Amino acid sequence: MEGIEARILGTPYCPLSERVRMTRKAVALLSVAILVLVVALIVIGAYLWTVPDQPAPRDNKEVSRSKEPNLESRAGAVDSEAVTAEPPKEVVSLLGQTTDRVEHLMRVEALPAQLSKEQVDALRWLLRDPSQNEALRNVVANRLRARRDPHLVEYLTEMLWDENETPKWRNYCIQQLRACYEENPSPAILDTLFKAAEADEKMVRICAVWSLARLATPMDKGQMPSEETLAKIRSLALEALREKDAHFFITEAGVQSCARLGLTEALPEIRALAESDDTKPTHLRVIAVAALGELKDTESLPLLERLSKEATGQLQAAARLALKRIKKAKEEERPELVPEDRF
Repeated sequence: MEGIEARILGTPYCPLSERVRMTRKAVALLSVAILVLVVALIVIGAYLWTVPDQPAPRDNKEVSRSKEPNLESRAGAVDSEAVTAEPPKEVVSLLGQTTDRVEHLMRVEALPAQLSKEQVDALRWLLRDPSQNEALRNVVANRLRARRDPHLVEYLTEMLWDENETPKWRNYCIQQLRACYEENPSPAILDTLFKAAEADEKMVRICAVWSLARLATPMDKGQMPSEETLAKIRSLALEALREKDAHFFITEAGVQSCARLGLTEALPEIRALAESDDTKPTHLRVIAVAALGELKDTESLPLLERLSKEATGQLQAAARLALKRIKKAKEEERPELVPEDRF
């Protein structure tokens, strides 16, 4: 106590042992304070981590969708079926109380061929609900297309031009529109696909170019588009292939479309892609090599021979397959000798 009293009174005397003891005590108190602070921060962090985020309040307003300019206004009956925030009882009845996406898919796929009005209404709602999984919406579109739903093309067109939809779902819309056209050719669907092939969104454009190339090469030759339509499709494919500084996905769509359409005038660009070494993505070179085989390009035989020996992985496999296709085509074109010519 003497040392403490002397310090309080301002006297210069303070034993060394007392100063050491006070220093240790201060250090101990500071350590305890730091430990308490660290524990408090850990507790607060753990609490914030475990508390779920509160969802934003949802109202019952209709989900607004942007439309492509100059689209014709939809019929009043269709407008009255706009998607609301809460699923109607028909949807709840169809999907049940589960949130399992696989279960939802199985329930939709298990629907009978003949659908009730309630089931059709539920499918239409699910199709246009952007919160649903794309795979489920695609299965729903398949079911509606199977029953030739009169509003399906309108719904798909509207969602295609809705920029709030994901690029993946907009691609699904293009594929569904192509399937609708194959089942029931419509000038309106064809116009939509041509507009999509010139869209700014690259994934939409890629899918549209490829879908048009498929329409130009139908299994049923009776569904062959007009010469004017074919010319436009070929032009779009070449444009995608030859576009300067384009994203490689655009170039890829151009290569595949030109090969499917049999456009031999695209061979110089395709050969250049195939022998571009490391200046282009490997998978793009693989597609270009496969296209050379599909187009039966005999001038590419030296290149393909080299790649079949020097390349590795998928590029080597594609080169070997292309070689087989070209050599097989050459053998089939060889005229058959008559008996007297064989001696």
